[in-house]
Amino acid sequence: MAKTHEDVIAATEDLMLKALAKADLVALSKMLHPDVIYTNENGEVFKGLKNLQINDVNVLCFDAIHVVERSISVFNNVAIVNSFEKRTGRYLGLYFNSEYRLTRTWKFIGNKWMLIATSAVVF
Repeated sequence: MAKTHEDVIAATEDLMLKALAKADLVALSKMLHPDVIYTNENGEVFKGLKNLQINDVNVLCFDAIHVVERSISVFNNVAIVNSFEKRTGRYLGLYFNSEYRLTRTWKFIGNKWMLIATSAVVF
């Protein structure tokens, strides 16, 4: 049975979250657009892969990321993923255990889906 775009995006999301949890920047660089835009839960905006907080484990490090629910909507070559996640880790050395609502925007570029934007809200 052929995979749908939703199937491919869900699998790519899972790979991305595993790479985030492992701080695997090589794997992330293959999934995130070089000019990706990230708006964190404080409203701070980071533009460009090299400027993301995930580049420095002394700033942000995840212990675990658990997807509670996820919906995927595809609009031609753009997909919107709305995800509710439980995350644990350290931010600036302080432990956190929080629930997040994230919206991620993926675009089909060349022959693969790449993450172009993410915004996060903490509960």
